[in-house]
This record gives sequence, C-alpha cells and structure tokens, in this order.
Amino acid sequence: MNLDFGILWIEDSYSPEEEESLKRRVLEAGFIAKIRVIPNGVGIEDLARSHSLYHVFDIILLDYRLRDDNGVELAPKIRQLFPSTTILFYSGSVQESELRQLIASREVEGVYCARRDQQRFIQRTGELIDQTARALDRLSGMRGLAMRVVAECDDLMKTAMLSMSGRDAKCAEKVVDLDKDVFSSLTRMQDGYAESIEGDLKLRFENRAIDSSKIFKHFRRLTELVARDPGTFGLDEGKVERLRELRNLSSQYSKEVLDKRNVLGHVIEVQAENGWVLQGSNEISVGDFPEIRRRFAFYIDAIREMKSLVIFLDAEKSN
Repeated sequence: MNLDFGILWIEDSYSPEEEESLKRRVLEAGFIAKIRVIPNGVGIEDLARSHSLYHVFDIILLDYRLRDDNGVELAPKIRQLFPSTTILFYSGSVQESELRQLIASREVEGVYCARRDQQRFIQRTGELIDQTARALDRLSGMRGLAMRVVAECDDLMKTAMLSMSGRDAKCAEKVVDLDKDVFSSLTRMQDGYAESIEGDLKLRFENRAIDSSKIFKHFRRLTELVARDPGTFGLDEGKVERLRELRNLSSQYSKEVLDKRNVLGHVIEVQAENGWVLQGSNEISVGDFPEIRRRFAFYIDAIREMKSLVIFLDAEKSN
C-alpha cells in the first residue's frame, strides 16, 4: 500500500485551480496526489510500460477533445494498455449520456463518464478515489502503509541529518546527545526486562523499544540548530520561517505516526455484524483509517520539505 495516489491526466487545457481542487480531494481520501499531465496520446506506451512495472497510476482522467487527438478514439488503446486502471472519460461540451454512448460504440469496458464543470468533474473524480480508498481500508494494508511511511521518514531524516552534520560543527557535536538517548534506552530496556523476569512470559513480551523515535528526536535537535543559524545552510528569511513552521506542525510525529504504527502492529481484525472491527486496542477503529492516512500524508510531506530545506546547499552543489 502506498500513500501516493497516481493520476494520469490526459488533457490539453486545465487550470491550476482545477489541479489544486483535485489534489485537495485526493488528500481528503487520505492520499498524496501524484499527477502526470499529457496533452494527448503521444508517449502513452512508455507510461504504460512504467505502470506495468511499478503501478504508477490509480486513475486515468481522459478528456474527449484533445490537441491533435480524440479521447473516444484513444480510449480503446488506453484500456488495452491499462487493463485494470479506473478511467474517467469527461467533456465540457458533451453530456454524460452521449459520452456513455460514444464509449459503448467503441466497446470499451470499465469506463466512467462525467460532464466537465468544476463541481461535477471533481465530485465524480472524488467518488472514484473514495471507491479505490475503501478497497484499501483493511488492517493488512494499513499496517504495510504505516511501516512504509515510517521507513521513508527514517530515511529522509537520516539523509538530512548526515547533510546537516557534515555542514555544521554544532550539528556534528550533537551526536553525543544521540549516544545518550541510545545508552539511556538500553539501560531502561535492561532494567525493564529485569523487572519482567519476575513475572510470566506475557510480561516479557510487553518489553520493547521504538528506534524510530530516536531518529525523530535527533532530527528535531539538528533542525533547531539550523533554524538558529540559517546562513550556514543557505536559508533566506522565507525558507527559515518555513522550516520553523514545519517543525512546529510536525512536532507530534511520534504520537500521530509512530504510536499509530505501533497500535496497528498489535491489533487484530475480526468480522462483526456491521463490518470489520479491530480488537486489541480502543485507540483506533477501521473508521479512523482515512484520517490516519491523511495524517501520514501530512507528516511525510512535511519531512520531505524539511529535508529539501536543510540540504539546500548540498542539492545545489550536486546540480
């Protein structure tokens, strides 16, 4: 399971406002929109090849009238190249009933149709996104997503911290605080396990540590130093203010990502009269999954942006 929701938008004329509305709608479903826009069918085979390897696109938006192309003529080829991907065929000048007739005349299966006005187009696309999201609202998928998000955030923060420590002596010196965290944790783990051996096997199982929390804690230390001395990292006033804002907004990462990851890893999913329910914790339910995805999407975006800010000079140098 992936937080990125891939959209292939075959359209030769769209507004930035329309794209932003689409991104917001994807975020409401708990995903990050990754939109690829092409004006016609040129190069569609290469995109299909990439999709077959990496599942790049979750939905395809196809306009009826295109630059040097025709959507209804292109639809059979798209269905052949993307046999299991949801397609929304739309037009600003043709009614939905006529669009359906056009698609039916080409015998293209599994295509939805919508009139292209701002409200209807985004609403219909959102319904299809929600339909895809509901299929992912299972514990196994959410567990995999949580593990993936934490792993990516760990990697982002490690890369950023290596850059910060390599550029600034004060950041490098902070490694002693990370050492203290690790040794303190080991001591607590040893003391905690020593206490658990006085009990039964169940008590021993409850003894565990969360390594990713230490990564985040050290990341907070180093980004605080960057915010205090932005010139060393090439940050102007606007960038350092954005870094401070992101540090504030992401301060609850441990609670909203790491703790949720841990809960998801220990609950079980059982069938109930009204659908799937989770047992083993009263902290989350299946109904919380979309909001959990939204929070995951927020944090991974925030950490990605913070990384790009603090390694700005390194990235500039490599280019």
